[in-house]
Amino acid sequence: MPKAKKPSKAVKTKWQRLKKFFFRISLLGLAFLFVLVIYSDAQIKKQFEGKKWQLPARVYGQPLILAEGKSLTPERLKQELQLLGYRKTVKAVRAGDYENYGDYFYIYARDFKFWDEHAPAREIAFNLGNSKVEDLKDHVNGEPLQYARLDPLLIGQIYPNHQEDRLLVKLNEIPDSLKQALIVTEDQGFYDHYGISLKGIARAVWYNINNDGRSHGGSTITQQLVKNYFLTRERSLWRKFREAIMAMILEVRYEKDEILQAYFNEVFFGQDKNRAIHGVGLASQYYFDKPIDKLTVAQSALLVAVLKGPTSFDPYRNPQNALKRRNLVLKLMLDKGVLTEVEYEEQLQTSLAIVKKPQLNLSKVPAFMDLVKRELKQGYSDEELNSEGLRIFTTLDPVTQRYLETRLSKAMQDVESTRGIEEGTLQSAVIITEATSGKIVAFVGDRKEGYSGFNRALDAKRQIGSVIKPFVVAAALAENDSIQLNQMIIDNKISLPQRDGTNWEPQNYDEKFHGKVTLFEALSKSYNIPMVKLTQQIGVSDVADYIESLGVDKVRALDALPLGVLELSPLELTQLYQVLASGGLQIKPSAIEAVTDSDGGLLERYPIESKRVMSEIHNYLITSNLLNATKSGTSKRLKNKIPWTNFAGKTGTTNDLKDSWFAGFSQEHLGVVWIGRDDNKASNITGSSAALPVFIDIFEGINTQSLKLGYHQDIEWQRIDLDTGNLAGDYCKRTESIPFAYGKAPTQKQDCEEY
Repeated sequence: MPKAKKPSKAVKTKWQRLKKFFFRISLLGLAFLFVLVIYSDAQIKKQFEGKKWQLPARVYGQPLILAEGKSLTPERLKQELQLLGYRKTVKAVRAGDYENYGDYFYIYARDFKFWDEHAPAREIAFNLGNSKVEDLKDHVNGEPLQYARLDPLLIGQIYPNHQEDRLLVKLNEIPDSLKQALIVTEDQGFYDHYGISLKGIARAVWYNINNDGRSHGGSTITQQLVKNYFLTRERSLWRKFREAIMAMILEVRYEKDEILQAYFNEVFFGQDKNRAIHGVGLASQYYFDKPIDKLTVAQSALLVAVLKGPTSFDPYRNPQNALKRRNLVLKLMLDKGVLTEVEYEEQLQTSLAIVKKPQLNLSKVPAFMDLVKRELKQGYSDEELNSEGLRIFTTLDPVTQRYLETRLSKAMQDVESTRGIEEGTLQSAVIITEATSGKIVAFVGDRKEGYSGFNRALDAKRQIGSVIKPFVVAAALAENDSIQLNQMIIDNKISLPQRDGTNWEPQNYDEKFHGKVTLFEALSKSYNIPMVKLTQQIGVSDVADYIESLGVDKVRALDALPLGVLELSPLELTQLYQVLASGGLQIKPSAIEAVTDSDGGLLERYPIESKRVMSEIHNYLITSNLLNATKSGTSKRLKNKIPWTNFAGKTGTTNDLKDSWFAGFSQEHLGVVWIGRDDNKASNITGSSAALPVFIDIFEGINTQSLKLGYHQDIEWQRIDLDTGNLAGDYCKRTESIPFAYGKAPTQKQDCEEY
């Protein structure tokens, strides 16, 4: 046989070069892989060990508190329950259900963690006989309850830029049925592999090469977490390679349970308008209105089914697809021994059991949310508000807010129609607070419900007109002890020289002079000239200083101050009238009760802060005068329309008829209404023709306690002759009962002739 030919020297050289080439390529590949591993490891550590998710701040309205003897109508309670998404049923069997038979209510209240207590889900029963809470008790054991608090309405959220929302849960809170459903469906070898499935990777590579356009599984739970949490949704071999590397690193660094918990909190379940629903905690609330640990096996299977395709298997839009997929998950649980045949058949017979599609932001309150954010930014950064999952408890009463929004739109149309103004010309802002505490219960910055543009309640500063007059009278009472409400002032022509050399001659709205009038009548009927004269008597600077002492900034000492040339926003005027409504205390209207962290730990309380700025006596005198104004003065339409409730109030009109104001309060609520044009042009409206009718329309439907002046030991009442200011004789025609500081009432009795 001939001898084998030895490779030539040239061939050997080529092989050596090729080996060196592959060796260098291998070294470069290893170096690249090393760098990639180091980089990926650093990325994982940075993101996974720190704050994993940016959590939006949740903003809640005021919770409904049920207490023995509390005033509450059945209609009001039903409105509250409807807003909260409670379901009226024949038999209440789960949290979020309620029964109602006549005046009897049985509510299965939801679990909720407040800033001051954790209120577990509980069954409560009570009657609303005579529109008061009676026989409040625990339905299970029959024990009487001092009070019960329903979960508050979620009125808004402060989102991070990506608009993701989630409720974080711990693995031990997740039912075994949900864990097992996920594993048998998505990754049966989860507890055995090191982050990747070689079969799955090979299949993905093959399909990417063939590019057949179909969706293919094969990724492990760890890979899915990496893809969703660290990477983009790009489909490529490179992304798949990075996914595999990072999955293995994740498995080396962290325990399986940590990975599974992160997966459950990361996964995407669909969209609720602009909000992305992430994590099983929020998905459980969204689909079933229950905490995660209360899910049934079938409900757990449905959540896993939705994960396959949040759009394709959306139980609201595609219920048949969702049901088929859920049943497939249940079948897999049966095949793997997670369920017995009996359990499988039982769960298979259940419906999807999803609640009516929730609107978790039932109350769109952009103006109020704007106020809340401004208050919060005094103590919290944007990052904290957008990402820390703060829970913000506010003072907003959702039922009153919803009613206000609905009534305001119609009331504004009525004003324009009555005054012959083109529809949509006028704008409005309305604020309602608790009279004694200053807590804001309703807040609107636009006539259009849910409008999120210019916030007139906060930012529209306009002349306030005659609503300033009660504080001019209060200044006179404070500055001159001899002045009482029976003081006579001559309402006649007055001319005041100005700095520019001109003379200012104020006019009454009716362009008439009324001769001698008491201060009481001048305020009730809102006469301008007597108020100007009173201010001149006291001193313009002293009146300005007094109003500043009530909490108003930078009041200019102008001759026209008593006619309301002062410019305030509706919120600032609310703060000023809060002094009268609270009995003489300066209380800043507030929107926030408390702030907690995402776990419910208290971060800050917002207590009511007050100081006395008006004496009780002077407050009593002014309030009685404004109470009279709603009966026989410029606001008398209020008593005619709502005769069952006493209000104290004052209209406000600017001289050029640009702005219409009304501020009024009952025992329980203070309301301020502004109406005008955004371009600040004349509208031909007055306080009586625009703001007052809107106030009436709103408060006709608000259950509020009638104003009670009550007895005060330092106050005496006398019937006064309005033509002289003296005690009224038997035959005096124009008389009024007027309060006085004790010992300051007149002693002379007017002898009126009988005729």
